[in-house]
Amino acid sequence: MEIISGLNQKKRHFCEIEIHSYLRDHCLEGKVILPAVESLILLARAVKQNYPRTEINCLQNAAFSRFLTITQDIENQPVIVDVENSGSGIIAATLLTSMKSKTGTISREVEHARVEFCTINPKEVVTHHFRVLDKLKGECISVPSTTIYRELVPFGTAYRNIVGDLSVSSEGALAYLAGGDHEAAENLLGSPFPMDATMHAACVWGQRFAGIVSFPVGFEKRIIYQKTKKKEEYLGRVIPVNMTGDMLIFDAWIYKEDIMCEYIKGLKMKDVTRGRMHPPDWIKVNL
Repeated sequence: MEIISGLNQKKRHFCEIEIHSYLRDHCLEGKVILPAVESLILLARAVKQNYPRTEINCLQNAAFSRFLTITQDIENQPVIVDVENSGSGIIAATLLTSMKSKTGTISREVEHARVEFCTINPKEVVTHHFRVLDKLKGECISVPSTTIYRELVPFGTAYRNIVGDLSVSSEGALAYLAGGDHEAAENLLGSPFPMDATMHAACVWGQRFAGIVSFPVGFEKRIIYQKTKKKEEYLGRVIPVNMTGDMLIFDAWIYKEDIMCEYIKGLKMKDVTRGRMHPPDWIKVNL
């Protein structure tokens, strides 16, 4: 990995993402897409390399601005990671790629993801407001995970990490989540699979109660209290906070038994296909 230093504590990394086979299970409209959770790991790794003593368990102002499409015939994806230390307890990291014009004479940088790592008092105390972790209020339906990954979130095997049935009511969604496996890194932010599956639960809620197929485009804050691990099982819970136009906003929690592992505040979900994808009629509630 090459490091280029700049002014104002800015550093640029030119690196490559090794495209393990499991990443190809993350597809949208026939294209392999780098998962948002994997981009966060990549950004965290760059920050940790530059600032080894920095805590990276509090992330904020995340934006997943554009999908990073992985072509079928490559083993490594070249990317750029910019790291900027403002000196105010915030280290920002941005994931970019360089794209050339059809003639090959002009190149431009495209931003795919950006997040800030809070380095001062990163572990604020967050409590939940529901009395029972594994119960939802309101009229509830159960959707089997096999149905979810066949008809609602059609990813490949590596990203089918909702376990058993997903419970869905107007109050939110609740499910057990697998910690996943494969070559994914878990030493920095924990296993990426539980958070990814939490987004699947939010997607199903949006299909039922908002009538859209939504994908994550950012979050306000993510606090990691205890890193999730591969091959473990967790409880994930999402609740809707706001619906603004085509944007759905959720808060989410991931637990190991009664211990909070992660809190995600202001998870933003949006129909990025501009209506090309539609929920099946059977999942939509009669509003």
